[in-house]
Amino acid sequence: MKKIILLITVSSLLFVTCNEEEFLDKKPHTPTDYAFYTSEDGALQGLNAAYDILQLGENVERQEFAGTVCSGDAMAGGEPGGNDQPQLQEIMKFNTITTNTYCVNYWRALYRGIYRCNLLIMYLSDPISGFNDDLRKVILGQAYFLRGLFHFKLQITYGGFPQLQTTFGNQLKGVPFVDRILPNNEWNQTRPELNYTWEKIEEDFKKAAELLPPRSVLYADKENVGRATQGSALAMLAKTYLYQEKWQLAYEAAKEVINSGEYYLEGETGHEGPYNIIRLTKEGEVNVQVPGYKYIWQPEANNCNESIFDVQHYLTGETTYPEGQEGNLIPRYYGPRAVLAYTKVGSEWKYQSVEYFWGFILPTKYFVETAYEDIGCEDAEGNILDPRFKLSVVTPEDSVPYYYTDAAARQQYPDSVKIDPYYNNPATGNVTWKYFTDPYYNNIRGSLGDMPQNTKYFRFADLLLIGAEAAINSGHADDALTWVNRVRDRARNSGNTGYPQPLESVTKEQIWAERRVELAFEGHQFYDIVRTGRVQKVLKTDALVYENVLNPGNTVTVTEQFGRNFTIGKNEIWPIPQAEIESTNGSITQNPNY
Repeated sequence: MKKIILLITVSSLLFVTCNEEEFLDKKPHTPTDYAFYTSEDGALQGLNAAYDILQLGENVERQEFAGTVCSGDAMAGGEPGGNDQPQLQEIMKFNTITTNTYCVNYWRALYRGIYRCNLLIMYLSDPISGFNDDLRKVILGQAYFLRGLFHFKLQITYGGFPQLQTTFGNQLKGVPFVDRILPNNEWNQTRPELNYTWEKIEEDFKKAAELLPPRSVLYADKENVGRATQGSALAMLAKTYLYQEKWQLAYEAAKEVINSGEYYLEGETGHEGPYNIIRLTKEGEVNVQVPGYKYIWQPEANNCNESIFDVQHYLTGETTYPEGQEGNLIPRYYGPRAVLAYTKVGSEWKYQSVEYFWGFILPTKYFVETAYEDIGCEDAEGNILDPRFKLSVVTPEDSVPYYYTDAAARQQYPDSVKIDPYYNNPATGNVTWKYFTDPYYNNIRGSLGDMPQNTKYFRFADLLLIGAEAAINSGHADDALTWVNRVRDRARNSGNTGYPQPLESVTKEQIWAERRVELAFEGHQFYDIVRTGRVQKVLKTDALVYENVLNPGNTVTVTEQFGRNFTIGKNEIWPIPQAEIESTNGSITQNPNY
């Protein structure tokens, strides 16, 4: 991606968040704005400013943990005591209030991104003298893609899905779809019909798909690697249709991308690698070969052939924190809170807990004991045979890479250590492997959030399972089976157990179970159980079997499930931030039961 620093002198790109201006930027536009956006360099800077919203670890990426911790598959975690990031804890426990800062900041950031997209669309919709027209169309297509994506995120979080209307007494409304720079008399937006917002999101992805080249064409110029492509737009269109149960349309859009040949699963048959990564051991830097399912989470796999759309990050060594940097803050959240290692106390080395990362997103007993059983990958003794388990979850028996900065200790002690599983009580004893950052990168970072992995927002595996679900619901069972088996094939190739075995037929329930395992801890599961009408069964029945779990580390009972707090017809979506209701004089209305 072309890395151009956004000029902060361009006032119209800034967004004021005082109460009366929280919903949309309300600055007038000047001739300077026109000159800036109608130049190629200025338009690219404006586009980078729109992309920059997706990189906001504190205001966007962190908020999307809710898709995992509200599903029953993981606890929020954090520092010992259970009070770290109280807004996330509140969301996990379904006690969300209208002033929750996660809800407020997510809304603000996404509408700020929409504003930036609308500036580009306003200035670039027609040909411009002296502006390369192919470049103009590509920038315009990406602006439509991002505007659709920002509205999609808002809609599934604060708006809901058509199939939920009965549950909500037909009271669901869409989030305001803002498709232009609003004049003063339109600042107080109202909420449209739910279907209106969904249809406008569809239109944006369709326009993006018409304007954007395929990945192989756009990425031929290395400056464009990581930007949205035609495949990104069509995949998001398929996902948009899926969330509305427009099965045939979702199937057709997904199939077009699947059959394009632009993407494949890293490690599936025909694409087995080898996948080599650089790691730091006591002997120094070494090349390590890893399976495809592990490789995709490494910095070396940024924008790999499985990436339909990555959020771009790279290590800079800069000390800016937490925003204003290019590095990824999410790996800091995912890694284990503490490990058991040797530390020097006086003149002696003692084996004890050492804080490492932040220890959020802790896989629950409910996930570990049911997810792999549901896809037929547990034996009679309860052993999990799916290789994705050990590539997704770190259990107390497992070790993680560790590097002693003291040379003598480095030579004396192992370069992998056990996690301290119950250090951040209340804890589940497990941590996540995905996004774990090796000491090779962790030791040279400039700040806590300066991690080099991209965030995998949309993987090809996700699209295959979206396509399979749409196919099974629209009478295309053969394609559904083929696509699910591609996902299972890559998983099987990532280990030597022979599992997961190929399916001979497939049901929608099996597809949902496959999604839960393949996309574990990536923020999809809560939205999946909501859109498919399974909240009651999952959160208030199945998961509650594992509500209270004895912590063997200190014999304390830990509450891992909060389905008892879930109110049907309320907690499927977040509340509209109270500040937005007040700043629009009540024209934006609150969601039911908040």
